Amino acid sequence: MIGLVLILLLGALILTFAVRLLLQSLQAKIDSRPVTVDDFSKAREALDSALVAAAAVNRIFSSEDMEFISRSAPNDARRLFLKERKLLALQWLRLMQKQVAQLMDLHLRLAGHTYDPSPGFELRLTAKYLAFAVFSYIVLFLLWVRGPFKATRGTAYTIRAAESFCSVFSLRLERINPARLSSGRESLVH
Repeated sequence: MIGLVLILLLGALILTFAVRLLLQSLQAKIDSRPVTVDDFSKAREALDSALVAAAAVNRIFSSEDMEFISRSAPNDARRLFLKERKLLALQWLRLMQKQVAQLMDLHLRLAGHTYDPSPGFELRLTAKYLAFAVFSYIVLFLLWVRGPFKATRGTAYTIRAAESFCSVFSLRLERINPARLSSGRESLVH
């Protein structure tokens, strides 16, 4: 029974990601502009932003804040604190999902501009992305239902998954051949 559920879950995930890749492929045909140096710079900025956000977010889930509020604040202040932290945690996770998805989209556009294309690298980066996507949606659900202080382990794992994806993505940026990128002026002429 468990094996059947796992097979169905795996099949659903494969189907979901196949549809996503198909949609991205169709979008790439519509948006066939060349990858520019500006795109490369934006990728570096997005990567740095995602890494900084992942490092700073631990404060949202700090148990010390919850302990302090529980000991010294009235119930109304405690409820308000929990509500605000929950909203902040949900906003952070949605932002992180958006940033990592943008990095993956940039990766797909930059993949043809590397010094040394590698299917193994592509699979590793895709696996890191899928791990982040799956766990972030699970944690999003947990944050929504239980709040930030009850989902700390899942959140910590999601942060590590995002950092792992970003570290592998940074390897992609290091392997980009800038000479193969468009300056951006050519795309204005076409």
